[in-house]
Amino acid sequence: FLALRPTQWTKNAIVLAAFFFALGDHSLGTLPLGLGVRALGAALLFCLVSSAVYLMNDLGDLAADRLHPLKRLRPIAAGRVPAAAAYRAATSLALLGIVGGWLLEPRVGLALAAYLVMQLAYTVWLKKIALVDLLVIAAGFVLRAMTGALAVRVPISPWLLLCTFLLALFLGLCKRRHEKRLLDDPSATRHRAVLEQYDTALLDPLIAISA
Repeated sequence: FLALRPTQWTKNAIVLAAFFFALGDHSLGTLPLGLGVRALGAALLFCLVSSAVYLMNDLGDLAADRLHPLKRLRPIAAGRVPAAAAYRAATSLALLGIVGGWLLEPRVGLALAAYLVMQLAYTVWLKKIALVDLLVIAAGFVLRAMTGALAVRVPISPWLLLCTFLLALFLGLCKRRHEKRLLDDPSATRHRAVLEQYDTALLDPLIAISA
């Protein structure tokens, strides 16, 4: 259960944003409360798929996580969860989430599948490219916001997507800066190779711009 990172499920609250903003949009009329249940269902399905991604990330970053002062304590890196069990759990959660999303609303299933494919590309390749890695993370939050709108069948606000993207990009840049400062340079690059391509002289103005 800890390997699923339940504390990270709070990120999926952004799935509910479209529903809550739609409640205040008088042009849409009175929304049935059943749409709130659909939004909540989409958020729960995103929790399943995102946990599958976390398991795959931990499996892909196993060697690097063991060099990190905190991530080495994660269940898979610490050896408390066998790799084979993590693979099975990741596959099951991904399938359950996508099929459930398709049954809820076909476009929700497609959005969840797109998120999964994007995160797989991130794990295998994109996380090694500076700035692209952060753009992918930010795009993941945009997909969350879009999924919520698709689930309740309301128009997707460009402002919601833009603010979601910029906030996620801001937090991602801050995280990279924290990792760069937390670890000395040799350890940082062994833990996350892309950190070698970052410098605080670059990150500081980017953080200010995104803010």
